[in-house]
Order: sequence, then C-alpha cells, then structure tokens
Amino acid sequence: MTYTAGRTATLTVQWYAYPGGPAATVTGVQVRIAPTGGGPAVVGPTGSGVTAEATGLDSYAWAVPADQAAGDYVVLWTGQDGDGDTVTASEVVTVAAAPVSGGYASVDDLTERLGRTPVNAAQLIVRASRDVDRALLCAVYDPDDQAVVDALREATLEQIATGFDHGDVTGTGRTRRGGFSIGRLTVQAAASDDAPVKIGGLWEQAWTILQAAGLTGHGPQSR
Repeated sequence: MTYTAGRTATLTVQWYAYPGGPAATVTGVQVRIAPTGGGPAVVGPTGSGVTAEATGLDSYAWAVPADQAAGDYVVLWTGQDGDGDTVTASEVVTVAAAPVSGGYASVDDLTERLGRTPVNAAQLIVRASRDVDRALLCAVYDPDDQAVVDALREATLEQIATGFDHGDVTGTGRTRRGGFSIGRLTVQAAASDDAPVKIGGLWEQAWTILQAAGLTGHGPQSR
C-alpha cells in the first residue's frame, strides 16, 4: 500500500487463532514502523494510538510527516495471545513524497513518469492540477481517501506526460507544431489525425483516470 507524506495512513492488523481460523483476541498490541533494510524506527514501538476495532482487529492512525523520506517501511505489530505468548504480524508499506504546494503530485513523481526532471517541474504540476480541479467541480469525494489521492496524482501526471508528447512543455495547453516562414508567409504543419482528444481542459487519458475513480461528477440537473 502506498501512502503520501503529509497525510494520515490508517494501518490495520487482523489476528486469527490459526490460519483460516476465527478472529483471536490479542492484548497489549504495539506497533513499530521503520525503514526496510534497517535504520531507526520512525514510530514506536508504542501502544499509544493503537485502537481495538473489533475482536482480533486493531488499527493505528499514522500521521505521516510531510518531510518523511519516500521509500518502503516495515510495519511490525506485536501482542500477546490468550496463552500469554508473543505474536507478531508485519507488512511493508510505501511512503510517497509529498506533492508540491498547490498540486497533486511531487517532483519525484514527475521525474519517475517522464524519466527526467523538467526545469519547470513544480509549475507543470500546479498547472496540471488546476486542469484536474476543473474536472472535479461537481464531484463529491473524500480528499483523504488514498484511492482518491492516487487517482488525482495519476491524472495530473498523465496530463503533463501527454502534453509533453504533443509539444506542450509549459502546461498552458499550447502545443508547438513544426513549420517555417518565408517573408510574410508562415507555413504550419497540419494537425495529426491521431492527435489525442481533450475533454474540457484534460487530455482523454487523464480524464479517464478520474472517471474510473468516480471523480468526474455531474453538473446540476433539473426535472
């Protein structure tokens, strides 16, 4: 599971009496979060903040710091079963870099998507995020839902990447076409028949990502 720095990650653990068996009561549950491969823990071990949701189900709300280093982290749960024996459970989660201010993606995200870092990376992200916002005007969603966060990030990155493919290197929606000038005569290359479609201000692939996540919404309707 991937969580974004600067947001709260709700981590859960389910305890069973045996594999495939009923839920088991575990007491004294503690959680520890540390980078994979070793290094000091960033959380715990601590039982503070661990909540027993139901029999055998515990949760912990990790407020991931905005400056938390991106990477993989091991979440280790410990507790005692009904016989007093120590039981453990673990999972690996990924922390993604916090998005740029006013945007839905980080510079690291854009670098990974494009294979390089544009000099105007932060500006591109902010402008593409505004394009995404226009498509969300009538949508109702939970901005803290990780699936929503992921969709907004992916749509933003797709908006930039598709724009780059078609000559928009500023994020303004303007593309550059080949051509030349002879005196006062200017010749521009014809638009390609296979140019991607735009829906509003979004390239089709970016719109599709939002639509699949149920974020495109609908305008007011009257009967």
